[in-house]
Amino acid sequence: MAVLRLALASVNQTPLDWQGNDLRLRLAIRQARAEGAQVLCLPELAISGYGCEDFFFHPHVSKRSFEMVKAMADEAPEMVVLVGLPVFIDGKCYNALAVLNQGSIKALVLKSYLAREGIHYEPRWFTAWPSGRKERRQLYDQEMTLGSYLFDVNGFVFGCEICEDAWVADDLRPCRLLRDAHMIFNASASHFSLGKDRIREEIVSGSSKRFPFGYAYANLVGNESGRAIYDGELLFARNGEVVQRSRALGLQEWNTVCYDFEYEPRAVESIRLHVNNPVPAPAQIKTQTKRVPADYDQAFVESASLALWDYLRKSGTNGFVVSLSGGVDSSSVAVLVWAMATRVLKELTLEQRKAAWPRFPLWDQIETAEQLVGHLLVTAYQSTRNSGPVTAQAAEALAKALGARHYDWDVDFLVEGYKGLISRATGLEWDWKKHDITLQNIQARVRGPGVWMLANLENRLLLSTSNRSEVAVGYATMDGDTCGSLSPIAGVQKTYLRRWLVRMQQGAVKGYPAVPALHFVNEQQPTAELRPTTQSQTDEGDLMPYLVLDILEKLMTSDHCDPQTAFNELMEHEVGSAEECLAWTRKFFRLFATSQWKRERYAPAFHLDDQNLDPKTWARFPILNGAFAVECAELKEVFKPQEE
Repeated sequence: MAVLRLALASVNQTPLDWQGNDLRLRLAIRQARAEGAQVLCLPELAISGYGCEDFFFHPHVSKRSFEMVKAMADEAPEMVVLVGLPVFIDGKCYNALAVLNQGSIKALVLKSYLAREGIHYEPRWFTAWPSGRKERRQLYDQEMTLGSYLFDVNGFVFGCEICEDAWVADDLRPCRLLRDAHMIFNASASHFSLGKDRIREEIVSGSSKRFPFGYAYANLVGNESGRAIYDGELLFARNGEVVQRSRALGLQEWNTVCYDFEYEPRAVESIRLHVNNPVPAPAQIKTQTKRVPADYDQAFVESASLALWDYLRKSGTNGFVVSLSGGVDSSSVAVLVWAMATRVLKELTLEQRKAAWPRFPLWDQIETAEQLVGHLLVTAYQSTRNSGPVTAQAAEALAKALGARHYDWDVDFLVEGYKGLISRATGLEWDWKKHDITLQNIQARVRGPGVWMLANLENRLLLSTSNRSEVAVGYATMDGDTCGSLSPIAGVQKTYLRRWLVRMQQGAVKGYPAVPALHFVNEQQPTAELRPTTQSQTDEGDLMPYLVLDILEKLMTSDHCDPQTAFNELMEHEVGSAEECLAWTRKFFRLFATSQWKRERYAPAFHLDDQNLDPKTWARFPILNGAFAVECAELKEVFKPQEE
């Protein structure tokens, strides 16, 4: 029986960041080498970054990637290193995995199946390599071995797949042709979504059960290019069981995990490789097989806080600004910033913090999350005559508890100024019955310039506070509460945020202390506070119950229901009378259809699950459309409800 130490590494890359990407990959290689690894697999397209989008069409991106890989081969010639890059062959771009050994590129394994669903559009940029095809080709002035091969290291035989290659049916997978392998390495850029880790684990462990080999999986980590998040999970599986894994959603810019693989040497037709990195004692490997985090709420806060941390670092800004209304949405955004600060201090050493965000000069003075938030987060409560003391108190108490620098100012004179301006120009006399939406919207819009000024003054990111439930029906004022360069919770439903904030208040989310000040937020009914206080405005009164809204959103966007089917399904939930359900269904479909232009203008949002409404990555819908007029009219005719 022989043994090899195998390693997987996650890296937090940025598209087209050539120097940064190269450095992080080299540091990961050095860490694996120091741990005695003899074979190391790095993620898919780790050289260029996965999210280069249409720049994959540019030949110089592939050429530079290839030159970087050639130079990287000298980093650890005594090891085998697998690293992903794009390559041009005959004018077409391919997704490749370079096999490095003894200071040179020994082969390029090419991806056979391209991700084309959800946020992935790989067929736009890449050409699929026929599974099992092998060639020798002149590539960038050198002869190169291309295709799906077996590789031999001291009788240890391995092959490779690239991400989507593992997500197709078993009888299509490239690995089905590599059955003589001891191990298949999968270099991946598999986006995070809540609950997806279980599906991925089943693919990895299931592959090691259904095929006669072990399976190893290496993923990217972090918010790479703005929307998608990668969890950095590293998995080794044998005989249907995960035998080694890394922590997911970590803040480190690179991470490795090792596994000592025992095997009976084989002699098969393969490409011979050579290693001489000495293996330390097996006891030095820390083994982890339990999924982290397993809790849904913890996964949400850790994915969103990781994305915020990366967005902050990679955007070259100094912190965040939030227009803190004292309600659920803006409070959720502020708490996520605090959670990010909590994780940074807990998970990163002082040296790692300085290296990750060197533009911040005060790392040596920071001891608590609240101190860090004091430098990172500026909040502002912006009242009008329709604002109440409850929300003002909630905003002030929460900002103080989190450590944010908080302002409280009145923008009512700006509202009155605009009303007077239009009144003088048009002769209009304002009336809430006639001009309800206009009078509400101007209050939201005058709140934009002040917080934008704060953001501009201090080079901060203005965070928008729109949630997914309201995104669905356009319950937001463009250039008002949608102001911002990043929208962290636009992919999260209001019903979930309300539950999550209660758990954060109680300290029930693992890894985070309680935030008692959230009780000022959680005890309220959500309200925009844009109508006169005598009208007792609530969000659900303006729209419909949030539970109903979320049910209808899922029925339409995920289950692809038409209005009549959605109505029938809504009735099964027993959330209201037939008349109420009919009115809600018609209202939802109408508002969804007429609000697409708003969704097109929302700031970039994090992809946190596979049911979001981001038109750039998931839910495509025409801006100009029929607004379901015929369908809703037919529905109304069938049931003859009372008039809305």
